[in-house]
Amino acid sequence: MPVRNRRFALALLSGLAAATLAIAAPTGKPLDAPPSAARQTIDPQPPMALSVEVTGLQKHVRGGVASVVLKVSADVGVAGAVVTAKAPGDLLFADGSKVKRWNVDLTTGGARLLPVEVLVPRDGRFFITAEVEGTVNGRPLHRGSSGLLEVGRRAGPPASREGAIEYLAVEAGDGAGEVQP
Repeated sequence: MPVRNRRFALALLSGLAAATLAIAAPTGKPLDAPPSAARQTIDPQPPMALSVEVTGLQKHVRGGVASVVLKVSADVGVAGAVVTAKAPGDLLFADGSKVKRWNVDLTTGGARLLPVEVLVPRDGRFFITAEVEGTVNGRPLHRGSSGLLEVGRRAGPPASREGAIEYLAVEAGDGAGEVQP
């Protein structure tokens, strides 16, 4: 191989090595510099939010009465805000209706709590759904949410102590056939 081709090959290899180093280490930053702090990204939040929370349950032999709180909040003024809650299946609200509506004043923003009670005729797993609608600067805005209501069911495995599953004890009673939960 002539000397000229060797010089060209060496120049080409050194150029490739320099390009590789330039890609690996951006200009102005030494190779041994610590990594820069990770950038924080913030997801945009909607100007209006809604949540459905089950705050209590009065359990009966079958079913019970659940206390539910709807929380609607707005960062900006929302005109004509209407909250609608729906009871699934054979569940009813305390006033006997399946659907409840509230006109909520959110013209100055802020948060409002709407407590409601739900009559549950049987044990099971139910979802209480709610929606809020309003307008912000003439544009319609709609949000929805749901809350899980479990009556007479456990979310996980039964409680155990030293390997044995625990069950509630039932007293013998007076023979009238009443069983206490």
